[in-house]
Amino acid sequence: MIALNHSPIDLLPWSVGVSEIAELLWRINTEYRVRLSKAQNSLDLLVQLLTMRTADSSAELTTLHEMRAALQQLGEEHRDWRYRYYYDADGGRRMVQDDLSVNRAIAAFSRLHSQQQRTLHQLFDVLDALPRPEAPLTSVANGDLWKLTRQALADLAGFSDYLQMTSH
Repeated sequence: MIALNHSPIDLLPWSVGVSEIAELLWRINTEYRVRLSKAQNSLDLLVQLLTMRTADSSAELTTLHEMRAALQQLGEEHRDWRYRYYYDADGGRRMVQDDLSVNRAIAAFSRLHSQQQRTLHQLFDVLDALPRPEAPLTSVANGDLWKLTRQALADLAGFSDYLQMTSH
């Protein structure tokens, strides 16, 4: 039975030849990508839903568009990190394997994440400070998109907790 608090990436098997540090790098990248994508997708859907369901272009909607742009920028920075440090230099999409390259990639990710951390918390705070739209405006079949977006941003802003947990 799978515990509810486990990430799907915790369940993937690793080949015998993969070092623990390489596995750590893979987990860090994958978990961050999952959280970033979830936040981006949730915010995109929220913007689309509010655009369709509201007649006016409110200041809140403008703020949500700005938040989307900020998340896209963070995604581009992460993508740049992957192509610079995470993938082998041969131009393929194979993750680095030697310990020196893996350590370099982890150190570069740590710097990237430290730089992004302030923005991540600001995005969460901005959404939290916005007046919450009426529930019918944000309700979808699988729940309240406002709450889902808020949770996705909280998970992304809380990625440092995941990093600390994996390094112990």
